[in-house]
Amino acid sequence: MNRQEEKEKLLNETFSRRRSFSNIYNDSVDVLKDTESELNRILQQNQKDIEEMLGSYRYSDEDLKKLKSDIEKDFNITIETPDTVVLGKASKEVFNDIYNDLSNEIIGQDEACKEFTMAFRRPYVVGSDPKKIRNSIILYGSNGTGRYQMVTTMGQLLKKYGLTVSNEVFILDMSRYQSSSQEILFLQDLYVALTGKNPIILVENFEEASPIFNRMLTELVLNGTCILNKRYTFKNNQLIESTNTLSGDVIDHLSGNDKILVFVSEKNPTKMMDIFGKSFIDKIDDKVQTKKLDEDSLIRIIVQLIDSLILRCKSQLEMNLTVDPSVNKYLMSIYEPNDGKDSITPTVSKIYNELVDIALKNDDITDIHLRYDETLKASFNEQVVDLDVVDDSKAEREEIQKELDEIVGLDYVKNYLLSLENLLKINQIRKQKGLKTNEISKHMIFTGNPGTGKTTIARIVSRMMKACGILKQGQLVEVTRADLVGKYVGHTAPLTMSVIQSALGGVLFIDEAYSLYRGKDDSFGLEAIDTLVKMMEDHRDDLIVILAGYTKEMQEFLEANSGLKSRFANIIEFDDYTGEELMLIAKSIAKSKDYVIAEDALRPLQDYFTIIQAQGDPNSGNGRLARNLVEDAILNQSKRLLEHPEEQMNVLERIDFNLGEDKKVKPE
Repeated sequence: MNRQEEKEKLLNETFSRRRSFSNIYNDSVDVLKDTESELNRILQQNQKDIEEMLGSYRYSDEDLKKLKSDIEKDFNITIETPDTVVLGKASKEVFNDIYNDLSNEIIGQDEACKEFTMAFRRPYVVGSDPKKIRNSIILYGSNGTGRYQMVTTMGQLLKKYGLTVSNEVFILDMSRYQSSSQEILFLQDLYVALTGKNPIILVENFEEASPIFNRMLTELVLNGTCILNKRYTFKNNQLIESTNTLSGDVIDHLSGNDKILVFVSEKNPTKMMDIFGKSFIDKIDDKVQTKKLDEDSLIRIIVQLIDSLILRCKSQLEMNLTVDPSVNKYLMSIYEPNDGKDSITPTVSKIYNELVDIALKNDDITDIHLRYDETLKASFNEQVVDLDVVDDSKAEREEIQKELDEIVGLDYVKNYLLSLENLLKINQIRKQKGLKTNEISKHMIFTGNPGTGKTTIARIVSRMMKACGILKQGQLVEVTRADLVGKYVGHTAPLTMSVIQSALGGVLFIDEAYSLYRGKDDSFGLEAIDTLVKMMEDHRDDLIVILAGYTKEMQEFLEANSGLKSRFANIIEFDDYTGEELMLIAKSIAKSKDYVIAEDALRPLQDYFTIIQAQGDPNSGNGRLARNLVEDAILNQSKRLLEHPEEQMNVLERIDFNLGEDKKVKPE
């Protein structure tokens, strides 16, 4: 083949790839020449074939106009097109199929699924500008009602039916942007969300965001675009401020790019008006509410979970699982309306994990039967095994009570905690029964000298609140001013938020909290306090904050910060230990290290502690004194045993304790 023939072949192949129609229609060029109406019919009927051949690329209006112009120019014809071009196969029948699939997946939310499907069909009916937001939706309802699953499933269905090129859902967690100093982080995330392949942007936790960023979202909803107050460029996957205003790639606004915004919340849309304003609420046509599950829906969900469990055992464990109806009744009994489906799925996961252990230990199992008789039982090969799927909170609570009983002194503190726990439990029961609850502040202030057990009690509070279901995680995050206050402007708020987020689901314990406020000129400390107060309000159901410090300093701190004082109704004073209590603490510390204190050393220890406490030095007494004294005694005992190896190794004698005559301890 000579060069001319190669050139002609290359041109033909290039033209074929560029126009693409020769691969779809037989002799389409001849058809186009014969009749313009035939071309219009072909374009409308075979649009799906065109998209599949081009990798399911979804045309924008600009793409179609260019394609139309090229065809008219090449074939010297005029093509009449309808005013509104419906993209993809967005027919009523397709959306009916989407609704059916969605409602089958999100059980018990048929009406919400119907309205949600209508919201996604709306832009195809009324038309939309591909450069702006395609549609905005509010999806609200209680936890556990399937809101997030509804959004992700819709993304999958749009891809399945060829309406989008991706099933991704970008989650924009607004709780990450609570300070104006985080503007660049927010803009970068929003830019990625608006320019990515994802057709849906899920906006959550907007109640916790800085008003500045919520206003930007409002502008996107109202105008379809958002004007930026600075110019940026996007380089190396980062949005950076542009210094060259003449640059061609400068970004001074963010376009909606045909995305669908879904605002997920527990709040009613009317209550969202305080955050976004009336114009925002009026602009959104689709406000979809999920409802709490009824009994029929709950039964269907349990059947679905059991069917999935059986299928999983068959495919992954190679076991035939049969399930007695008693198991279904058991799962019904652990259902919590406020948690919805989420109150059941963890138990089903535990059941599967238990079955995995059985399968790994017994590789000859082909059939296994599951039933409930006071406990969940698995039967196989003439064996019966109890499955450990019961929540261990009861055992944990018993362990906590044992620790409380072993703590020396602090009777007032322990009684207060038990009373608070009882009140919170009653509130939970009233809430489940649909009765009004007495909302109380769970945040606390611990005042007293060092070594009086404040950190120990704080740790027990976190575990106790987890065991009774008030907190989800139960961790204790202990910090001071240095962990919350930044070293430069714009650093404090993100630092404080990061620390608080690590404590969500547990207890944030701020020792020497009074150091956060060093006067009106301490702008960094004030910023940390403001951030703390806001996040306490935003996470009042899943965060307990405990402030600790000297009694006098904490009183002055609260007087200077009335906003904090109103949020801490529980002020608990930790008194100094008596000499007798410190002696008992010393015995307990020694026991924990596998030692005992000789009987003849106990009274001198008590007298020594009594004298020290009477001196009133807040830094020298209390539990730390007892611990230091025991540790010193262990060191002294080691030296004594090397000289007298025949003596008992686990006994701390009176001679091992450096009580000192200068303390004027009276001998027995």
